[in-house]
Parts: sequence; structure tokens; C-alpha cells
Amino acid sequence: MYISHDASHVRQREASLARENRAEIVRALNQQQVTRRELLRWGIFTASGYLACKNGLSPFAKSAYAAVPTGAPRTPLFGIRKFSQRLSRLHLPKPLPMVRTPDGHAAFPARLGERPAKRLSYHTDFSADPTNPAFVNPLTHRGPIEGRPPGEIFAHQRWDEFFPKVGYILRLGQITQSGTGGFLHDDFPHQQPNSVWTYGDGRAAECTLPPFLIKGRYGEPIITRVYNDLPVDRAQNNGFGRNETQLHFHNAHNGAESDGAANVHHFPGTFYDYRWSTTLARRDKINTQATDRRASGPDDNTSLVNVSGDFRELQGSMFAHDHRFFFTAENVYKGNLGAINYYSGPDRGNEALSDGVNLRLPSGKLLGWGNVDFDVNLIFSDAVCDAAGQLFFDIFDTDGMLGDVPLVNFGYAPFFEVLPRKYRFRTLNACVSRFLKLALADARGNAVPIKFIANDGNLVVNTLTLKSLPLQGIAERYDFVADFSGFRIGDRIQVVNLIRHEDGRGPKEELSLANALRGVSSDPVVGPMLEFRVVGAVESVDVPGVIHRATDPDSSQVPPKLTEQIPIVAPVRTRLVEFGRSGKGDARGVNGCVPDCGEFVSFPWTIRVNGEASHSMNANRISLLIPKPGEVEHWTYKNGGGGWDHPIHLHFEEGITISRNGMKLDATENLQRKDVWRLGEGGSVTFQVQFGEFGGAYVNHCHNTVHEDFSMLARIQLLTGVAGTPQAAVTPTPNPTQDGVFFTTPEILPEGVPKGWINTQLQAAVQVGSVVNP
Repeated sequence: MYISHDASHVRQREASLARENRAEIVRALNQQQVTRRELLRWGIFTASGYLACKNGLSPFAKSAYAAVPTGAPRTPLFGIRKFSQRLSRLHLPKPLPMVRTPDGHAAFPARLGERPAKRLSYHTDFSADPTNPAFVNPLTHRGPIEGRPPGEIFAHQRWDEFFPKVGYILRLGQITQSGTGGFLHDDFPHQQPNSVWTYGDGRAAECTLPPFLIKGRYGEPIITRVYNDLPVDRAQNNGFGRNETQLHFHNAHNGAESDGAANVHHFPGTFYDYRWSTTLARRDKINTQATDRRASGPDDNTSLVNVSGDFRELQGSMFAHDHRFFFTAENVYKGNLGAINYYSGPDRGNEALSDGVNLRLPSGKLLGWGNVDFDVNLIFSDAVCDAAGQLFFDIFDTDGMLGDVPLVNFGYAPFFEVLPRKYRFRTLNACVSRFLKLALADARGNAVPIKFIANDGNLVVNTLTLKSLPLQGIAERYDFVADFSGFRIGDRIQVVNLIRHEDGRGPKEELSLANALRGVSSDPVVGPMLEFRVVGAVESVDVPGVIHRATDPDSSQVPPKLTEQIPIVAPVRTRLVEFGRSGKGDARGVNGCVPDCGEFVSFPWTIRVNGEASHSMNANRISLLIPKPGEVEHWTYKNGGGGWDHPIHLHFEEGITISRNGMKLDATENLQRKDVWRLGEGGSVTFQVQFGEFGGAYVNHCHNTVHEDFSMLARIQLLTGVAGTPQAAVTPTPNPTQDGVFFTTPEILPEGVPKGWINTQLQAAVQVGSVVNP
């Protein structure tokens, strides 16, 4: 796909012109200057959704100057070499104490001048009094100040039960600092303000890279207020990215109003209050009296705060990212993401504390909980830049997008200094379409064994010793422990990617560690991505100024057993969800296409439920209906074939992986909890899942975000909210506009209705105030 830096001038020019033409397509689609239907009619896209294989457009078209594909130009590195800059640790926003007001609101510290967070959104106030300037968007002077839709349907569920104890104020805006711990490298050209959109900590803070890391703990609900400070003019985006956002907390147990994927994007000048409940799943069913000390979070000292729920469903390594339907790939690639670690009684983030519950995993001990000195978040991704060094979003076809430079925490192939002791690493694949397989190699090229401890933020039952991490799809998170105690000061260990891609369909080949280190692959992201350097002393992140030394004792442990197995039981029902290109991706539906479909109603990617007709994403269409909380179901995700791989993500709940077809079920997945499953080419996976505690509209989708943006999603409606609330029934679909949100009645596909339901049950389920499904 990418041509060599040594290619002739005419071939470099040819590839650059083709890419500029592709950029014009991205820009025109983004600004709604053309529709996908028009691109089809003009022959730019084929009927199957492929970019036409034309010279001057496609990187796969034959070059006019050689018997090879045109290719895409490589990112200029301006003389920068790998491992010439330190790894940037993720930015830690400061938590704010929240206080309950007499009227039941959650107040931020008075010095900030912030209005309190409320159970009902400020859109509710705007709807009642649209001329009151206190409730109007102060930037555009139109529409509500809060993007969360009005009324009980988008009220924070179980508000009093999970009242926010801490808060964060984040602003999403143009990057205001680059080069110093920012994008790619200190010596790389600074990014223009609209090349990167990312977060700042506080209302007036700079928006910087690396991304944020929020530390949460069970028993301490969080309110996160996100201001959209992006340009009002959609054209001010350097060619890609949509200035509207909804922040999805992947994959926390939150109400739909705070899941960030219910078609609730908000506009520049507005904010959105997300209440992250820190709810432990099964709290209404298991350990309801909160007597199990393992189901807990750390307090401010060294004790525990017990919570209701099943300790086997504790979560740890998670992240948040933009989920604006049809623009997720562009927005996340542009910098709209961050990491979130949840801490619990067993996973305390304090390696020295021994109380019979704490696992004492590598972390540190200067803080009571949440130490990160020896517990490191690593966000792996890839990117491509134009000739001026500005971040560039390329569109090869609807298969996906691959970058040509490896990034870790948005820095180009950095190094990280470690002491000769154990470290925990939390890895996230944040690529747009690229799969990874990471291994550690010593100076002689030998694999360094690691201890695998968590999959998608869930502790595995038993610690596993591996020579490499498993294949890692987009959005999968793997936690592992590396022990550097056997190395000498001055030794270097590299983290190497073994997976070669040719396009966005999926992995093409797994290379041996030796071949990947030699750089024999034409894929520029194969090979070393990060280097560990063993040193004699490092400064603490938890308490700056404190120096940790190689002679300090390592008090951390990696127990052989980390949690207990959740049993597989007979399901109440089974479901089959097939992802592929089967049939016509009809997105319009009976009540229109939501959002942004316009005239184009056919998408290349489709979903088929229980063998019925294929369809594409429509936020106003329900593909799967979950009737009751606590019912155990067995779902099978199936790849419809065609040579693609799909990493499929289920929102809100995790599943216990039962079996696979088409690819090996290894110990890192077998009977382990996950929320993203790679399907393999023509493969399938079956898992056990149950839903509870909250209700509303969620989705499942392919996390190759190009597939997602071309409509490989399906809405799931959970009727699992508290009885008597709107979230115990089918909720209407919000349709955001700059003037406010209006609602439409969703279509319910027949295959989404549980077998055995009768019409009276369905009618009762869809009754929503005065809105009844026709």
C-alpha cells in the first residue's frame, strides 16, 4: 500500500496526487457537499462500496510508471528516528469533590462558577423556557446549552442511588500544544489547531496530547461534564472530523443516557453531563446486601467500601472515545479519546497492601490506591501525515484505513525507562483498522515471557504465561506483567508488532519475531513500536520528586489465581448476529434514516439477525430487544465471509466466551469475560451474556471504525431499567439539531422480538408516554 521513500520522483508525485483526490472525497462527504449516492452514480465508488480502482484515485490501481500499484506516499519523518523520545505518560485530570444541594443536584466547587449537574438535563429547562439566556447555547445563541435530550427518557437513571461523589470537567477543542510531549515527536512539525482535536482538563485548559487517564473506583460515582469547544464551522477541520461528539465510555456499566452511543451527539458551544455510575454488574441479583468484601472499592485510606454486585464482574482497564455515528473513525483518529482505569478491592493499585482481598499487582505504594508508577497505560495506534507533517485521514475504500507510522500514547516509537522489577502494562489497540500482535524481544531477539492477567479490562481466572500477546483487534485491551528483574542496567527490550497488513480487511500474515525485528515486511508498522530501557533510578509519577531506585524491594505479586469462574448455564434464548456484506444494506427503514443518511440508503456493510433480512445501521431501528433483566442468553456473532475480519463490540455488558469456529479458542479467551471479539475470516464466536441494572438504547458493532462508519452497527433496546421508568420500555429515538432534540418512534424489526412474545406484550413494551409504536 505504501510506496518506498526511495521510489522515483514521478511515482511519489503520482501517489501524492491520488491521495489529494481521495482527500477531496473525504472533505466533500464530511461537509455534505456530495452524497455517497452521487459518488456511486459518478463511478467513484462501486455498487459494493469499494473505491473505484482508477489511476489517480485508488492506491491499489496500477501505476502509470511501473508494473505495481500506485500506492500511497509515506509520512515524512524529518530525520526523526525510533526510540529518540521518551514515552509520554497519560495526563491525569484532577477529580473535583461534588456536593449535594438542597434540591438534589450535584454541585461542583463554587470557585469554578459551574452550574450544578442535575438528574434532568438543562435541555428540559430550555424546552420549558427557550428564550431564557441561562439555558441557551452561548456560542451560537440558538438551541439548548446541554446536549443531553430533555425529559425522563434521558434522565440519569437511579440518580439518588448513584449520586456523583467526584466530577471532572473536560473540554474538547483544537490542540493548543504540540511537540512537547504531544503528537508524534518533539522535533516533528507542530500540528495546526484543526489537525488534532483532543481534551483539556478544565474549562480554560489547553487541549493537549497525550490523552487523559481518569482513575475511578467502585463506590464513587462520577459526573463528567464535556464541553464541545470545537469550531462552529464544519469546514474548519483540516479535511476530516465532524465537530459534533458523543463520548462513549467503553465498556462501563452505565445507563444509556451516559453510554455515549444513543444518537445523542452535541454541538459546539454546548456541554453534556455523563454520569458514570461505577455500578458493579448484577447488583440487583447477587450480593445485594454488599457483604462480600471482594465486591468493593478502595476508600481514602487503606480500607474498603463494599458495593452490591458480583465481584467476578469487576472491571479495570477501559477507555472512552467519540462515537458520533458515521464519523467515529475520523474523530477518534483525530485525538478524541482517553483511558479510564477502575480500581476495586482485589485490583487496588497498591502493591504493598495485604488484607486478604488485594491481589497486590504491580503498581506502587506511595498512594493509598491507584498508583501508576509501575502500572502503565499504553495506547498503541498508527497514523499517516501529509508532506507538511500534518495528521491526514486517508480513505482507501470501505475496508479500512492503515497508517504507516507506529504510535504509543501518540508518540512515534518512544522509549520508556524501567527499573529491574515487575511492571504492569495496560495495552489498548486504538488503531482505525489495524490488528496487532505484540511480543517482547531482548537484545538477542529472544522472546521475553510475560504474564497475561486481564482481557478487555476483566481479570482472567488464572494467570497465563505467554511468549507474546494474542492477536489484538481494534479496541481490545490486554493487561500483562513483565518482569525486568533478570536484566541488567543498560539492557534494552523492544515491543514488536508481528502482524502484517496489506489493506483494511484484516491481518494478512503473522511474522516470526526474528523476521519482524529484521524489518523484512513492506508494512511499515511491522517491527518494534516501543523500547524499554533498564535504568537504576526513575522519578515517581504518583508523588513527583520521589525517586525510585533499582535497589528498592519489589513488593508486588502476580498470584496464580486472580478471580473465580462464572459458570455457563442453559440460556433462556439464543441469538445469531451475522456481520458481513450479505444482501442490500437498507438503512432507511419505515420512519426514515437516522442520522445523516440523506438520499443514500444502501451501505456496503450489513447485519443479519437470526437469519432474517440483512440491514444496515439506523438509529431509529431496533434490531435486538432484551425483554427482562437477569435472563441468561447465548449469542453467536458470525462473520459472513468475503475475506474480512471484524472485531465486534457489545456495549454495556461483557460476555463469557464459550466457543469458536474458524479460529482457535485459546486460554486468554476460553471462558473469559470480554466485550470485543475478533471473528476471523468466516469464523464465529459464541458467548453467554445477561443484562441488568439499567435500560435504554445501546448498540453492537464492528470496531474497525471504517466499517462502523459505513453502517456496520445495530441498535439493541434494553427493557431492563427500573420498573415504572421509561427505560423499562422502548424509548423513542433522539434526533439532535442545533435548535434542540426532537424524538421519533423507532421501528422494531420482527427478528428483534424475543420468540414467544405475543402482541400484547410487544404493545406494552413500546408504550412510551404518549408515543406508541404504530
